[in-house]
Amino acid sequence: MDQINFQDFKALIFKVGQEEYGVHINQVVSIERMQTITPYPNRQPHVLGVTSIREVVTPIVDVRTALTGETIKPTDDMRIIIVQVGEKEIGLVVDSATDVLDIASDTIQQPNLLEEKNVSYLKGIAKQGNRLLILLDIEKLLQDTTNLDELKEIKDELSS
Repeated sequence: MDQINFQDFKALIFKVGQEEYGVHINQVVSIERMQTITPYPNRQPHVLGVTSIREVVTPIVDVRTALTGETIKPTDDMRIIIVQVGEKEIGLVVDSATDVLDIASDTIQQPNLLEEKNVSYLKGIAKQGNRLLILLDIEKLLQDTTNLDELKEIKDELSS
């Protein structure tokens, strides 16, 4: 996928804990209800396993664990956001998917924290009324926190 341009754009907003995050809508394939996830051996703690969505085996990543290290047991209220990463679809477990918003580039700020730490998946923070939305590049988040090649290989192996 090309470098995402965070000028004016549309974002899917989701919650993990009390925080609200936004991802470029072009990275989102669908939002699914929580379903049974089959674990597999030797995976990273935030990779929950795989599930079949529309007859496609899809690796599932817990966004909470990837971002904070916290783990909680998935509930029926949680959602799986299917995102496109290169040629592959990967599912992201979030507490809820709340809405789709148009975000103007002049509402996006780069906090000093992002300059001090090399956190390539944090694109900035958008102020929308009284809400602060943490904007993520999902592909970079998965590259930084997960063995993305491993997720792609697992999908290929289980699909064949």
